[in-house]
Amino acid sequence: MNEVGTAVGYLWIGQDVTTDPGAWWVWDVFINADQRGQGHGRTTMLLGEEYARSHGARSLGLSVFGFNTGARGLYDSLGYETTSVKMLKKLE
Repeated sequence: MNEVGTAVGYLWIGQDVTTDPGAWWVWDVFINADQRGQGHGRTTMLLGEEYARSHGARSLGLSVFGFNTGARGLYDSLGYETTSVKMLKKLE
């Protein structure tokens, strides 16, 4: 359990670079390694959504690496939808 007021990570969100002022973006989110798996990521994202909504956001987008299954599972459970997929094949 964390002390009240102890930082466990950070979230950087703001308006997207599109012309739509209601489109917001998660520029970066990070939870300290020793604090992961305790619900802090979920709480962080929910607080970020609340903040964005209170400032006029109608959508909140983000990017996540395909190999980051933990984060992808969290975002799926929060209702985020896949909007694009990048693929790569290494050529030997």
